[in-house]
Amino acid sequence: MQGITGYELSSRKAEYLKYIHMQGDVVKTTEIAANFSVAPSTATKTLAEIAKAGYIEHTPYHGVRLTPTGTAYARFLVRRHRIVALVLSHYGLEPDEACKEAKKIEPCVSKSLTDRICASLGHPMMSVCGEIEHDCCCCCPSGDHET
Repeated sequence: MQGITGYELSSRKAEYLKYIHMQGDVVKTTEIAANFSVAPSTATKTLAEIAKAGYIEHTPYHGVRLTPTGTAYARFLVRRHRIVALVLSHYGLEPDEACKEAKKIEPCVSKSLTDRICASLGHPMMSVCGEIEHDCCCCCPSGDHET
């Protein structure tokens, strides 16, 4: 996706977007609130802000779903997380620890840097926390990925 910097959303909103993406189609506001240990009203406010930015469609009392833009951005966010976690695992962190620490630093990692790290690692297909998707990135237009 062109135009992504990696800084479009706050880290909290990015976590909401990743969560919605990982859950699938429609996700209820109460489920999101419970997952993030916030009041439903807090989740609703945050979701309204994400919807205003164009990443989700929010239907009150029904739930939220990603827009095409939201899906593309969420896929990038998941990819960035998994690449950062993979790098941290190379420095001796256990998978759970690498995932936890990646969450802390990934908001500081731009799309450009994510793409450069990905290329330097040979476009890995797996991280310590899941498969790394490459079809949404421009770092490897030839599709030349490590298997």
